[in-house]
This record gives sequence, structure tokens and C-alpha cells, in this order.
Amino acid sequence: MDLRVDSQYQISQKEKHSQKRFVSLDFQRGLAIWLMTFLHTFEHLYNYDWVKKDPQKVLDLPLPILVVGLFVGFFASWNAYFLLISSTVNSLSMTKQARKGREINQILLKQLLTGVGILAVGYLTDSLLYNGYLGTAISTGDWTNTYPLWYRFFAMHTLQIIGWSLIINAIIHSLLMRNKGYEKYRRNMIVYAFLALLVISLSPFIHNWVDNMSWLVPQEIPMEVGLGDHSAWPSIHLQAHNASFKTWVMALIAGDLEPLFPYLATSFAGSMVGLALAKPKPPKRLPAIGGGISVSLMGFGGLFLALGFFTMNNNRPALGNYLLMLGGQLGALFFFLWLMEYRGKSKQIANRHIVKHFRLWGMASLSIYCLAIFELLPRWFLSSMINLIFSEEVNLLKSSLFGYGQEYLAILVAIYVILAFELMVFLWSKFNFKFSFEWFIIHFTSLGTGSVSQRLNVDLMMNHIHWINIKEILAKDKISGSIDKSIENEQNSLIEIKK
Repeated sequence: MDLRVDSQYQISQKEKHSQKRFVSLDFQRGLAIWLMTFLHTFEHLYNYDWVKKDPQKVLDLPLPILVVGLFVGFFASWNAYFLLISSTVNSLSMTKQARKGREINQILLKQLLTGVGILAVGYLTDSLLYNGYLGTAISTGDWTNTYPLWYRFFAMHTLQIIGWSLIINAIIHSLLMRNKGYEKYRRNMIVYAFLALLVISLSPFIHNWVDNMSWLVPQEIPMEVGLGDHSAWPSIHLQAHNASFKTWVMALIAGDLEPLFPYLATSFAGSMVGLALAKPKPPKRLPAIGGGISVSLMGFGGLFLALGFFTMNNNRPALGNYLLMLGGQLGALFFFLWLMEYRGKSKQIANRHIVKHFRLWGMASLSIYCLAIFELLPRWFLSSMINLIFSEEVNLLKSSLFGYGQEYLAILVAIYVILAFELMVFLWSKFNFKFSFEWFIIHFTSLGTGSVSQRLNVDLMMNHIHWINIKEILAKDKISGSIDKSIENEQNSLIEIKK
């Protein structure tokens, strides 16, 4: 697939050579949104109620389905992978801009505007699109139900946690960067490590405190909800049933699904990775150290799971679940950094078809996430074709259609839906994702900076990027050090001769 397009932008030679990026981060952003789209579609189609009633039946599944089920169960909970990548990129960007001498307050303003924009988009899409009014009305046929318009205002979804984390991290990072704070690498890493450990340590206590507050329990749930216990906190529906400012604040810090505690720790971890990558000479053993930390976190996660700190549903994760996920996500991040930048393969890998494919998805990742409602279009079309050809009354717009023993049907429909998304992304890219949420945010943030980012220029991003090669950077530094050492030795020899 040729990704060169007739660009609406004029790409100057300066722009071509000034765009320096990490291919592993661009690739992972696209991979994360692709996985989320596919796995969420499967979740929307599949009915997990039998798991709650009889978990032992999982072992009776055919081995291929069991493997796919474990894959879906593990990676479907990886929403925070997107948060981790976003935090890494934002920390990297802020640090590099500060190092170049840009005004800290300008950097902070842009980050705050971006965070506010993401929050606005998150609450808007939750109210109106797939999980909101339009998605529910299309799926159920009930256009009089206004409950979906507002109940998710009391939930913390992926965009909400990204938006709040971006705002919080921007404030912390701007304080650390002042007075050439970007040179105080060790101090900055210690601050973020302390904050991450503090959030993780406090999370069980904060969860217990909020869970045991006096909450009114709804007598009935107004819509089909699938997995989750909605008779106790945390629950989106219980939170909405107790609608108040206090409930909203408690939902931010300890509600469904991705609250600040513990997910701020993921954001702080991403900021630490960004700080390391922003150094003129990134740490040589970063992938190895990061891999060790990842394995340790997964080990602690397994230990806490064994001690009973686990959840079997898609509510707020217990400590064991969270550490297992965080370890896996960090492991993936460091693996791809090693595979691409640290092996000196950035340019070669960046131009491979599959990597370009996911980089393209990553350019519009926010919009793709928000447009989950688009999946209803191919599902409606497939229903219509089946009904027309086979004279069957099939309605694929409904949720939780397929149950135990029908896993392969849910997988096939999910594959069909992801192919429809592939077509949408391909066609939209021909217009540089114009009028996407990224497009609006870029123009919104330009109000505070006066400059418009070129990161939606598909031709520029696909074909004219200078990919950072850490192996080359470290090698140049080593050669430079050797030359400096030789010059020093020669100078010492001359001094000895003169003596």
C-alpha cells in the first residue's frame, strides 16, 4: 500500500530533516489502538455471564479457543498501555522542548490545553457515541432512553485517565524542568519513582475507604451491562445512581474503570521512560534495566493474585491484576525500544509494511478510539446481508450475542469489523485525517502557541522522518570519548617532553 498522498501541506526541506521521532513509540501507539479496537469489538459481542456462574467451564473449552480467550482476557485489560505510551511521549516532548530553551510556561500551556481537549472529547463521546445515547439507541432501538447521556460522566475511561494524567504530569514536569531542571536527571527520576510507588502503595487503602462509604444501591440496572458487580462500589451504574459532586470526585480517584489510583502510577512510569529517552545520551542498559523491572512487577502481581488481590471482571483492577498488567506493558515498551532503536534498526524497521501500517493507525489513535460507534455500521450491514440471503432474523447490533461454545462466531465478526476499520483509516489518511479529533486538538492548542503541528501530514510522517537511532548515538559518543582521550594523552606527552 503506497502511503504517499497529495498533501495539503508544503513540506520544506527544513521540516523533513527536523522531524526526529522514535519509531517504536509511533508503532506501539498504533498497535495499542488496533488491539483495543479488535478486542473491544469481541467484548461487545461476547456474553461472559457463564464465567461468573461456573468458572470451571473455562477448562472445557477447546485448546485453540482457550488460548484465544486467555489472549483476549489479558490484552483486553491493556487500556493503560495507551496511557503508558502517551505519558512517555509527553514527557519526552516536554523535556526536549525545555532543553532547547523554550519557555516552560508555553510548554505547560500547550500540555494543559491538550489535556482539557482530551477530557472534553472523552466525556462527549461517552455521552453520545458507542457507550452513550446514540450507540445504545441504535443497539436497542429505544430512542427514549436518556440515561446513557449522562451516567458515564461518573466513570473513568481511557480518555479521562489520559486527560487527567496529562494535566497532572504537565504540572509536575513543568516544576521539575524550571531552572535547567532537565539536567537533574537523577533527581527527576527519583521524584517520579517515589510518586509511582506512593500511588501504588496508597491505592488499596483508598479503594477500601471509598468502597466502604455509604452508597445507595440501585434497585435495577437500566440497560444490559455484562460483567461486573453493580451492587457495590466500584460500579458505573452505582456511581451514577449516587450522582453528586462528591461521587464524581470519588469516581476520579477510586471508581470504575481506570481511576487515578492506581493508574497515575502508569503515567508516572511513562514519564520516567520519557526522561531517560530525552537525554542526549540515553542510558545504554535501559532496555535491560526496564526488562528487569517489568519481570519484577509481574512477579509481585502474581504474588498478590495468589494472596487474593484479584478481580475476575472488568471493574477497577485489584492490586495483583494491576501490577501484572503494568509489568507486561512496560515489558512490551522496553522490548520494542530494544528491537528498534537500541539495535540500530530504526530506519529499516520503520519502512516495513506492517510497521508503517500501525504507524498510520497511531496518527489518528484518539479518533479511532472515540469512533467505536463505527463498528455498528459493518455489524448492521452484515446483519442485512444475512437476512437478505438466508431469510434469517439476525440482529448483530445487539450486545453479548454469542455465549459459551460460540466463541469462533464472535471472533469472525470481530475480524470482519476490524477490516471495516482498516478501510476507514486508509481512506481518511488520504485527507490527512482532516476534522479528526487530533485535527481539532492541534488547532485548539495552536491558539496558545501560535504554531500548528505537522503531525497529521501523512506524507511527512510516513516518508520524511529522521528516525532516532540510539545505537548510533551511543557509538558516536564512544568514538568522541576515545578521540578526547587520545587528545588528552597527546597533550600529556607533549608536557612530559617539554619537561
